[in-house]
Order: sequence, then structure tokens, then C-alpha cells
Amino acid sequence: MTRRAQAGFTLIEVLVAISLMAVVAIISWRGLENVSALQRRLAGDADEVENVTRMLGQMERDLAMRAPDALLDTGTATATGARLPQSLRITIKETPDASATLEIIRADAADPAGWQRVVWFLDGTVLRRAAGASARLYPLPAAGGGAAILGGVTRFAIRAWVPGQGWISTPFPATGTPFTGLELSAERRTGERVERYRRVVVLE
Repeated sequence: MTRRAQAGFTLIEVLVAISLMAVVAIISWRGLENVSALQRRLAGDADEVENVTRMLGQMERDLAMRAPDALLDTGTATATGARLPQSLRITIKETPDASATLEIIRADAADPAGWQRVVWFLDGTVLRRAAGASARLYPLPAAGGGAAILGGVTRFAIRAWVPGQGWISTPFPATGTPFTGLELSAERRTGERVERYRRVVVLE
């Protein structure tokens, strides 16, 4: 047996070994922290995607369930020259962002014979959907304050598709060729990046 084997490790060797173990532990801890942060970020992104998908899907359902013009209070089809169905009303806020407000008369999913007033509008930076109580006779109840659907929104915009002309922005002319589609979009600002979510709906 050699003298080095009998003497064991020196103090310096022990300190070096401990230092190396500490470095490995720190690297491992930082790796776990990065993985955990990535998981949290991915979970947050997944929630955001779900919220946006739900918002766009609800808009599309509201428009798909809108009341036929012949069943509204006038009892007639869309008037000649009207650009929007009677069940839809679009107004623009007199604010710098000129955000839109969309009002829809749609069927009540719980009562096939009932109708309700639904309004999509921007309240500060929150996109809200307000739905009035169902009724079978006019006038329909007001939509009320509305539930928060998506936060951090800077603009809610609507464009319309005109056959032979393409997309036009608000404010829309009162008369002319009827619109055959609507584009609903919500803009959000994340740092320096502007995110825009949109859904195109055909008006049949």
C-alpha cells in the first residue's frame, strides 16, 4: 500500500470536490427552475389560447343563431338596399380607437320560441358580452352590463365584405349592396407586440 493511499485525501482535494458538487447542484437547480418557469408560461399561454378560442366561437354562434328578418317585428324580409340584416346593428364609439359595438337579436338556445338581445362591446380594455332575458314578444329586454370575456383588449373592430368590392371598414354606408360576410377582430397589446384575433362569418 502506498503512502498516498494511507494518507487519504488532502484538505484541498476535499474542498475541490465539495466545490464541484456545489456547482453541479446549482446548475441542476437552475435547470429545474427554468423548466418550472417554462411550464408556467406554457400553462398561461394555453389559458390565453382557450379564452380567445372561446370568445371567437361564441361570436360565431351568436351570429349563426341570429333571427331571420321575416320573423322580426316588421315581419318582412330585409328591405331593399339595406346592407345588414335587421337582426344586426353595428355602432362605432366616438373615441380615438373607434371601437365597434355589435348588437344581435338571436334565438334563445334554451327556448326555441324565444329571442334575446346580445351585445358585444369594449369596456375600457375588457371585451364584454351582454345578454338580455329571453322573450317571445317585442320589445326585447335590454342586454344589461355584460360578462367579461377577454381582458387587455385595445380595440374591437368589424369589417364587412361587399361582393365585387371586398372588405370595407366602419362606418358603413346605410344603403347599398348587402353585406355577405363580417370580420370580427380584437386587438391586444403585449409589450411591443400587437396581437390580432379575428373570425370571419358568412351572412346567409
